[in-house]
Amino acid sequence: MTILSIVLGSLSVILRVFDTSGNQSHRVASLWSRLICQWNGIRVKITGTENILTNQPQIFIANHQGYYDIFALAGYLNVQLRWVSKAILFRIPFMGWAMSASRYISVERNDRKQSYQAFLKTLEAINMGSSIVVFPEGTRSEDGSIGDFKKGSQLLAQRAAIPMVPITIIGTRSIIRKGSMIIHPGPIQIIISPHVTLDTKNAKKGDKILQVIRNTICENFKDSLKTNFTNKKRDSSEPL
Repeated sequence: MTILSIVLGSLSVILRVFDTSGNQSHRVASLWSRLICQWNGIRVKITGTENILTNQPQIFIANHQGYYDIFALAGYLNVQLRWVSKAILFRIPFMGWAMSASRYISVERNDRKQSYQAFLKTLEAINMGSSIVVFPEGTRSEDGSIGDFKKGSQLLAQRAAIPMVPITIIGTRSIIRKGSMIIHPGPIQIIISPHVTLDTKNAKKGDKILQVIRNTICENFKDSLKTNFTNKKRDSSEPL
């Protein structure tokens, strides 16, 4: 990971000189993320790619289980993405430089004025054709359950007038536990569901749609865990 950070982080910065949009730098970041998964023995299975909108930006709404949510989505969603990330990450050598080169958006969560500026920069990125990933729980899950969704993603979708695409992530929590840096290689499953379009003039309907998206993610999450449990049970009962 250190070698990747130095080599590909430097390449991202160099490419920004020739492409100020950040698109080429993001492609390097996407490769970086895929290699981090592959070199750590992490297999990513993605289904529902036909639900990705290829002709317009969208907001991907995903549950947040662990660190590898970011690597999996950045590496395997084949669209131009812009991330809204904590400002402290942009200060990390090579990685932070690459994030800036890719035109990712820095935010100080406890600074209301700076948060609003980040909101405006996110709208600008959408207007330039990039999609956004939002983790509406606001933080990684402590116990694996899916928390309540905050309204920021809904407000962003209404202001930008673009669809929201639900994404369910399974498996990342067990790879790196919260508070630990030890990697336990394992599979990641990404399920992309059909997009949802908000009524930009009705905030109450937006609240309901955000809850519908959360219900979709929760159902996919439970169904996948149930299927995995059944498969493991079946495998353990097979004769040696």
